[in-house]
Amino acid sequence: MPTSMKLPLFLRRGIARGTKNIVREHGWGTSLASLFGVLFLGQILLLLVFGVQGGLRLLEAQTDLRLQILETASDSQIQDLFQNIRQLPIVSEVVYITREQAYERQKARDPELITFLEKFGIENPFPETIGVRLGHLTDYGAFVQFLRQPVFTKVVNPEFLSQTTDQQQQVYRLIEAVRSGQYVLLFVVALLLVAMLFVVTELVRRRVLCKREELFVEQLVGADRTTIMIPFCTEIVCLLGVALLLSAFLTAVVVWLLPFFLPVLGSGGLFSVWSTATMSELLSSLVWLLPLELAGVFILAIIGTILALRTETSMQLLPLLPS
Repeated sequence: MPTSMKLPLFLRRGIARGTKNIVREHGWGTSLASLFGVLFLGQILLLLVFGVQGGLRLLEAQTDLRLQILETASDSQIQDLFQNIRQLPIVSEVVYITREQAYERQKARDPELITFLEKFGIENPFPETIGVRLGHLTDYGAFVQFLRQPVFTKVVNPEFLSQTTDQQQQVYRLIEAVRSGQYVLLFVVALLLVAMLFVVTELVRRRVLCKREELFVEQLVGADRTTIMIPFCTEIVCLLGVALLLSAFLTAVVVWLLPFFLPVLGSGGLFSVWSTATMSELLSSLVWLLPLELAGVFILAIIGTILALRTETSMQLLPLLPS
């Protein structure tokens, strides 16, 4: 390695000293357990945040519509409507469903209903429909305005327009409620970070108290504040790193075991779609989430070490840090 790329000597010595302290000394169990507990709670909260995000994605994807065709509409009017819908940029997919196709789909979905209809000799009651999938939830309004053109009100059942508007408002209200819950969770995560900072500061402060005689000697021989701070920072970084890995591992185990204890989250369960969406959000975010957590651990260690050295009364008697 070129000399220019090497770490400064005082930094290497400080890191080596902090690492040796971790290896040689004992009694880290309590500190590690306290850090692990806070970090595990943070991982669970982040998992809930991704769960809410997955729910939002599902709500925003609810853009499938069924346009009921009036019996009085002619074939040419239906074809004209169908072609115009296909040309709309806000529409991602459109399909024409005949009465026979609707009957067969309902038979596969609810065979008991079809058996009842056949038993009493009721003819096919299902109307012709046009299935539409919009590109985004926000396209509802523009699509309804398109259908309100006089030429199309004679083709589509007018009750659909009011029902769609009501459905859109309900979905919007639900999305706002879910987003509010997400903001609350993020606020709790922020509070947890503050709590973690206090825990780190207290742990470093106790280490400073245990080594105040050594620190006094180091300052007498001319050690500066950075040289004194590095070993403490290295110790807490190591503890935070181990606690983070343990909490991430336990969170992964919890996620893996959840479908076994809660079958509604498993394949074919009531909330399986939401569970799949949540896992998709989580897996796609691992690329930036893990580096962000590691960077957060490093920053917390530095800030906590500085605060601990500043607030320790025994250190204020010495020229370690400016007051």
